[in-house]
Amino acid sequence: MNSHTKKFLSYYKPYLGLFLTVTACAVIGAALALLLPLCVRYITKNVLENNLPNALEQIYRVGALMLVIVGIQTALNYFVDYRGHAMGAMMERDMRAELFEHFQKLPFRFYDEQRTGQLMSRITNDLFSLAELYHHGPEDYLIYSVRFAGAFLILFQINASLTFAILLFLPILAVFSFYCNKRLNAAMKKNKERIGDINAQVEDTLAGIRVVKSFANEGTETGKFTRENNRFLDSRESTYKNEAVLYQGVSLITQLITITVVVVGGTRILNTTLDLADLITFLLYTGYLIEPIQKLTHMTEQFQDGITGFERLMEMLAVKPESQDAVGAVEIEHAQGNIEFRNVGFRYQEDHIDVLKNITLAVKAGEYIALVGSSGVGKTTLCSLIPRFYEVSAGEIYLDGVNIR
Repeated sequence: MNSHTKKFLSYYKPYLGLFLTVTACAVIGAALALLLPLCVRYITKNVLENNLPNALEQIYRVGALMLVIVGIQTALNYFVDYRGHAMGAMMERDMRAELFEHFQKLPFRFYDEQRTGQLMSRITNDLFSLAELYHHGPEDYLIYSVRFAGAFLILFQINASLTFAILLFLPILAVFSFYCNKRLNAAMKKNKERIGDINAQVEDTLAGIRVVKSFANEGTETGKFTRENNRFLDSRESTYKNEAVLYQGVSLITQLITITVVVVGGTRILNTTLDLADLITFLLYTGYLIEPIQKLTHMTEQFQDGITGFERLMEMLAVKPESQDAVGAVEIEHAQGNIEFRNVGFRYQEDHIDVLKNITLAVKAGEYIALVGSSGVGKTTLCSLIPRFYEVSAGEIYLDGVNIR
């Protein structure tokens, strides 16, 4: 298990009891749903075909049993829907708190290279999509797995050859879905980047609205926003195209499955190897086989959207705080204020030119020093090195004779 997988699963740990309870309720509810077609089969095959003398009483009893099953299933689904979403929201809160705390530890250098709107998108939209995956992902896959496996076993008991005829479509579906999912994942990742660009553009414009209006730059800013808005539209169109291909392809396969059941089942009735009651039951259970396939588009979109959000979360958490104290660093409790620069050099990136180079300077406590120079020569940068907003690229800075690191 790699580190990303461990990190993904770690968010379940504080809510493991609730998660297991929700999962158990989801599985029980899915299993109960499998009993309803069996009740229909009992009425049509055992009661009606055999002309039982107490047929009406039997129908009422089975109907009452079906009502009980539906009542229990509804209660379980209510708990899963309510508490499951609450669990997802609590996990979203935990992730957002962790990311926000991490943001506060990152240096100025990081924020020099990032746009505020992009960071806001990562802490809002991405985490919402991820929370939906945390709740619905295991739940949906378990529910549809139970229904699919249960329906397959029951159908196999009714008519094995007709069941295998349905299963022949599954490899085609698997290959088609894998191909479309890969394209859909790339499109959704691009969507998140584009909406982040829109947020960043809006934040930049509104933060400097006074400057924009002072220089009558409304047209320029509108042009910038329109460009980002159109780029987002292009990415959405790409996503919708891939979704349409996936959805319509899956829909076509499900329709072919239904046609296969009707045609093959009809021939089996003519050959007296299958009766009408079993065909009705087969059609009802075929819905349980087809439903996971029909939901595949939504589940795939949810999975890809959530995983993309998790990847973007991990990208941010992987950024390490730049300010690291040296081994054996001491804490200065009462600073006098004597500052000394010894051959200090600084560059914003390793491949950038030096902003400061071989700066040696001593300032005693209480002294006033004026830094004079044109805009961009490094006056603010020099001051920012003292509180370690940036780390020096070369040399050392001392406070009261102690290296600030």
